[in-house]
Amino acid sequence: MSIATTSRNILQNDSIGAAPTRQYFNAADRLMFVAHNGLRRLGHPGFQCQTHVWMEGRVDPVTLRAVLGRLQRRYPVVTARSVIPGGQEGPYWQFQPDAEIELHEASLGGSDVSAVHSFAEDLYTRPIDHDKVDPITFHLLHLPDGRDVFLVRFGHSLMDGKAPEFVLRQICDCYEEHENLKTEQHGSEDGPDELSAYLYRHGRKQRVRSALRVIRSHVRLPFRSMSLDRPGLSELLFEPFRIAIRSLDEEQTERISKRAKRLCGFMNLSPVVLASAYRSVGRLSSRKQNKRTCFQTDLPLNLRPPGRFEPIFHNFMSFIQMSATGAELDDRDGLTQALNSRMRNQLRRGIELGNLQMMTTMSRYDRLLAKHLLERMKNHPFTLAFGYQGPAVSGLESFCGQNVDWLYTLNTGMSPPGITLQVNQFRGRLNLCVSYVSSGISESLTNAFLDAMIEDLLDA
Repeated sequence: MSIATTSRNILQNDSIGAAPTRQYFNAADRLMFVAHNGLRRLGHPGFQCQTHVWMEGRVDPVTLRAVLGRLQRRYPVVTARSVIPGGQEGPYWQFQPDAEIELHEASLGGSDVSAVHSFAEDLYTRPIDHDKVDPITFHLLHLPDGRDVFLVRFGHSLMDGKAPEFVLRQICDCYEEHENLKTEQHGSEDGPDELSAYLYRHGRKQRVRSALRVIRSHVRLPFRSMSLDRPGLSELLFEPFRIAIRSLDEEQTERISKRAKRLCGFMNLSPVVLASAYRSVGRLSSRKQNKRTCFQTDLPLNLRPPGRFEPIFHNFMSFIQMSATGAELDDRDGLTQALNSRMRNQLRRGIELGNLQMMTTMSRYDRLLAKHLLERMKNHPFTLAFGYQGPAVSGLESFCGQNVDWLYTLNTGMSPPGITLQVNQFRGRLNLCVSYVSSGISESLTNAFLDAMIEDLLDA
């Protein structure tokens, strides 16, 4: 698909100069959409994520509703509905001209983390059907001690795991406009498909070679990665869904960052965190393992250049594979360096470009792709689902007039593998955010996993 064709699709059925009435899915959106719909057909509530913003005080709900109204007028896709027209035309978000964002308020009975997580866990059980409900919803939770938590729930078909930070920045901008009575700004999500533009900046030969490298890396005997979920599971498990989060203080985070720079030459903590995650799984798993046992996950890559926010309400990502063997687990720093070397080697060989090319090609074959994804989830699951989001974007230390103390994002999951680990940094603190299916991995095992990870990360 050419960029010009994509641009025509986006403006299809809209008069010249008029505001678009729809937003077509890019390849990554469509991949997430296919996975989401496949899960929904199995009874899973859907491929959804949450971002939690803990504030030191109260936010005025009336003002916040007005601010969200500005966000909706800037980006009408936030109240859109999915449409699958069939034929050669791909799925798209259909805008609703008269729709309004709803702010859901709730007063919780407790002020501790468990009260908020209990609410969030219940929210995860509520299905998202993109043809019936908004792809993103906003919840303001009032705690008895005078604090508020702003919770954003969104479908992964709408945007990637880094994007909610940009959404929060947009809300902060809308808040400043509202407070200063400024003219509303317009968003820019209705332009050409930036993911295709990114892909086609590389020559055809380079894209094909990169895709062939991806294919060759998958031509091997089927195997099951080492994981924490209990052996003998014969079906996918979707509930009960639970959340567990640990935060390291600034001094502890700085120690880990210095080790990452010493071992890897730069401050990306992905190899450091993943090495400790694999070692903790190897230590705690009840599955049989040996020196050839494989530990594997995908590492999502945010394709936005530093300082760039757009696109927000599109997935703008690719991924690379991060694997290790049981023989490598004994040496923590050696494993960290090996993972870092593999990450750099894959980037040098264009594996993320090959995965993006494969994603673009396969996204047009919904049934085939859905069958492949569901078979992979059940028969060849990862060790754990993993995402490293890095430091939160600047400017989120306050939100709608209130100081923000804590911010993190969670992804959904199922068993196998039963556990999803998302990692970010906010106010200099490293957050380890786990969502898990407790029928596949118990609460005690999850807590033991997090304890083991922290111990391993901080071990001198």
